[in-house]
Amino acid sequence: MLIGNSSIKNYFEKLIKNDGLSHAYLFHGPQGVGKKFLAFKIAELLSGSIKTNPDLRIIDKGDDHIDIADIRELKNFIYLTPFGKYKIAVINNAHYLGHDASNALLKILEEPPGRSVLFLVTHLPKMLLPTVLSRCQAWRFRPLKENEILRHLIVEKGVKKEIASSAAKLSSGSLGLALGLAENFNNFQKNVSILNKFLKADFKERFETAKKISANPDDLKKMTGDWFIYSASLPDKRHAKELLYLNSIVSRPQYNHRLALEAFLANL
Repeated sequence: MLIGNSSIKNYFEKLIKNDGLSHAYLFHGPQGVGKKFLAFKIAELLSGSIKTNPDLRIIDKGDDHIDIADIRELKNFIYLTPFGKYKIAVINNAHYLGHDASNALLKILEEPPGRSVLFLVTHLPKMLLPTVLSRCQAWRFRPLKENEILRHLIVEKGVKKEIASSAAKLSSGSLGLALGLAENFNNFQKNVSILNKFLKADFKERFETAKKISANPDDLKKMTGDWFIYSASLPDKRHAKELLYLNSIVSRPQYNHRLALEAFLANL
């Protein structure tokens, strides 16, 4: 069930019913608001199961770049005659398309096969080539309302009201973020308590603790991510900007994570 953005869902239901789909769509908007979910649901309605479907191709490489080999393979697939009505492709995190891959994709968009539908899904549309953007129908997904998220967490997921309320408030309209918070709420609270202790501690205590927590990169990445989410509720918005930068640094193994953490703590 798609939460929110009902006008987009209703539009595509009518398109499918009237057999009026175009060849390429761009689904963009914040993370966790149902862009990929709807693309998969449309694919399911058009051609059946997501998992075992010879007419569906999904490119989803997480945070890795999508290279030209991926698009060449997609081209070989999409120009084949469909077993059913359509050949369908979903490219998730399309902002990771490299330059060569984008140009290869452009050739598909310029000469699409007659019975094919391509969905590009991204929260960073400005990273895509303008020529790619111009050949897709763009649909912007908006953040969900807090009450929509709250109801889904309580009714559909059985989350306790207190946790669901906190998760919905901190989610910035992202159901995906709210679900992650609700699932790991105890760890989130622990990480927030560490940040609050930092705010009250002297420099010596801050740097001694920083040495300990920076020893594990995965734990540090999760912790700074939780700090950034929490920072949206703080009156001093300066911390949110600094935490966004810190979180980007600890996501890159080539940087000195401890040094970045110490620099952040020195400015608290």
